[in-house]
Amino acid sequence: MTRLRRPSAPGLTAAQTAGFLLPLCLVVLALLLAPLGRLADASLHHGPQLTLANYAKTWGDAYYRTALLHSLVLSFCVASFSTLLCLGPAWLLAHHEFPGKRLIRAAFTLPLSLSGVMVGFLAVIMIGRVGFVPQMAAKLTGFAWFSGAAYQLEGLVIAYLYFEIPRGVLLLESSLRKFDLQLMDAAASLGANGWQQFRWVILPLMRPAILSTFALTYSVSLGSFGVALILSRRFSVLPLELFHQFTAMSNAPLASAMAVTLAVIALAIQLAVHRSLRGR
Repeated sequence: MTRLRRPSAPGLTAAQTAGFLLPLCLVVLALLLAPLGRLADASLHHGPQLTLANYAKTWGDAYYRTALLHSLVLSFCVASFSTLLCLGPAWLLAHHEFPGKRLIRAAFTLPLSLSGVMVGFLAVIMIGRVGFVPQMAAKLTGFAWFSGAAYQLEGLVIAYLYFEIPRGVLLLESSLRKFDLQLMDAAASLGANGWQQFRWVILPLMRPAILSTFALTYSVSLGSFGVALILSRRFSVLPLELFHQFTAMSNAPLASAMAVTLAVIALAIQLAVHRSLRGR
């Protein structure tokens, strides 16, 4: 029997290829490269001369260095927790049918449409000093559990998870749809138990999607400041210091150095994940 072959797509000329790529190149140039170039140029100025003093202050000043450390640790915790917590819902949405599935998927998109400032106010309403959760806990147990938690580290982590978990679920779901469930049946037929199927079949195939989800949630958390603007009271993060330097202190060069620092860290995370996946 002659095997039918799918017809190949016609090749594109150089002019056609350039025509398809030109709009994307213009958007990248206007919205990414040009602003980053302006930020990099501004960060290297301290008065009329070129200098690295703004970067030295970002990394050398104890207060700003602590804010950067808070950003790195907070982003790592949020990215790790959100990636782990979204594995189950993403697998369920990708491979199982159940009543209300479309409604649940739509509900996951709602937090992504809210600004960080609004998420911060929601956290205050729920776990602030007179929030809903402490008031209900006081009525039920006599003690106002989680009172003021919104202004502590755990409150900030919860608020970040509110919009990072839905992002991770939707990203992982699209990747897990490509997972072939027959591989698990094949592993079971060879005597693999549930843990062995997860360890030797599911996890290696999900590794690229898991790392990509971690990198994306880490980068988004690293640059988010709206939630911290509302909730951060006892400690600061670098995006919040950037905002204060630009708006309150009118120190655009130092704010630009902080912005470039965050952008370089986020880019390094993305490149490290890409290189790891390419190596595998």
